[in-house]
Amino acid sequence: MSGKTALVVLGMHRSGTSSVAGALALLGATAPQTLMQPAEDNPKGFWESEVLAGLNDRLLAAGGSTWHDWRRFDLASVGEALAGFRAEAADKLAAEFGDADLIVLKDPRICRLFGFWRGVLEDSGYRVVVVSPVRPPAEVAASLMTRNAMSRSHALRLWLRHVSDAERASRTLPRRVLAWSDFIADWRRQVDRMSRDLGVAFDRSPQAEARVDDFLSAELKRQNADERVPDQVRRAHQLLLLTARDGDHPDLQRALDDIRQAFDQACDLFQDAPC
Repeated sequence: MSGKTALVVLGMHRSGTSSVAGALALLGATAPQTLMQPAEDNPKGFWESEVLAGLNDRLLAAGGSTWHDWRRFDLASVGEALAGFRAEAADKLAAEFGDADLIVLKDPRICRLFGFWRGVLEDSGYRVVVVSPVRPPAEVAASLMTRNAMSRSHALRLWLRHVSDAERASRTLPRRVLAWSDFIADWRRQVDRMSRDLGVAFDRSPQAEARVDDFLSAELKRQNADERVPDQVRRAHQLLLLTARDGDHPDLQRALDDIRQAFDQACDLFQDAPC
């Protein structure tokens, strides 16, 4: 397929987005030039642009929000500054990826900002496709509790906000929802399905596959939590796993819409979200 393609890895923090983005980069997708440095909690790297993550933080702040806010983010809240953010995003996108035909863009903040980034990417000439890793919410919460000293309820609200917004905003695009555990267990099968569903050709040479095998390991998965979670969170996770297994279906989307709408209404009760 001719033209430029942007592989957007659209997933919640601590959900395997780094390992998926890193594997796709090792299979031929161009990663950003200004990579965020590895850290103790992510020793194999985040595989995201430090520059674009900073822009996303500033964009959220301009709308009165933060990366750890569980409420809906309305781009209109940025006001007249939004045009400037769009122009800056386009410039930084070009600086980070140059004229590469296939790029991988990853930052969990984009779950809440996907409408913004989709517009910037398309205006920059990219065909946008989406890969959405999903991890059990109890494991995500355990990871955030360890890394950020975050309460479990806060972490679960963040999980529901990110996955709900990402799923809704990406429906009209070619996408592949996948269980992160399935990706770690058999990345070749998952990449084969991505190639088919997204129309993307990856480097499947023995050398590239060996690099991915070396990159992906059991040590990437540090939390194994199976504690009960609230029913709406549990149900959303089940629906996303069904989407990963069977593909998109209107019944699944309607059920996810019901959960998202109920969550939006509940959020209106809380004015003490972290900002």
